[in-house]
Amino acid sequence: MHRLFFLIFSIVLVSCGVTKTSVIPESFTTFTPELNKITNTEIGNILVSREQGHKYDAIEITKEFKIELDYVVRTIEEGNIFINRYKTNTYDFYSSSPDSEFGIAIERNGENPMIYTKGDNDGIYATGFSYNGINLIRPKEKIVYIQTKELAKEKDNFKQEFIYNGRVRDALKFIYREYKNDYARPAFIQDLQYDLSESKIIGFRGMRVEIINATNTEIEYKVLNYFEN
Repeated sequence: MHRLFFLIFSIVLVSCGVTKTSVIPESFTTFTPELNKITNTEIGNILVSREQGHKYDAIEITKEFKIELDYVVRTIEEGNIFINRYKTNTYDFYSSSPDSEFGIAIERNGENPMIYTKGDNDGIYATGFSYNGINLIRPKEKIVYIQTKELAKEKDNFKQEFIYNGRVRDALKFIYREYKNDYARPAFIQDLQYDLSESKIIGFRGMRVEIINATNTEIEYKVLNYFEN
């Protein structure tokens, strides 16, 4: 009777013609710190930053667990990140890389996550079932995770930073730095210097900062406007 039910369930899954679709990462732009709020920081730290790019929904494993593929036991360590790359109307599929041979399938109804593989060797886990051409395996132990976000590295990401570099008499020194795809761009690193006796408001590329107090180790300031490009 159990086998008959499982066979009928499998046939229903196939007949539904479920389609797996790729997840498109969401675009984002973030600014720090908050506008018009007095902020303190030390030399070498970032005063103002602007970042834009694309992010996927992701999960971070918070408890180590093991799986067995092709008779080889693999340990999924705490801190591993799995990115939501595919979805159906029933599951979100998370993997550590686009060509990974296994991943984590999370049902939309919130039930416990499952392992998905492209093969049939489950080893440590109970026998699963086929869903849309993927083998789903119900784990014996609960997969523990938290929701997070992860940069879409296949798309361009861009960051601007304005860094405090100390004071000599009335001269305030700063470093402007740009990153593209997490790498510093040497041609876009620039040393800047402002005369505090002329004005307490400094600016660069549309950014405006009011200097409240500054020493050679610390600075107190307020951001009036963010970078505009």
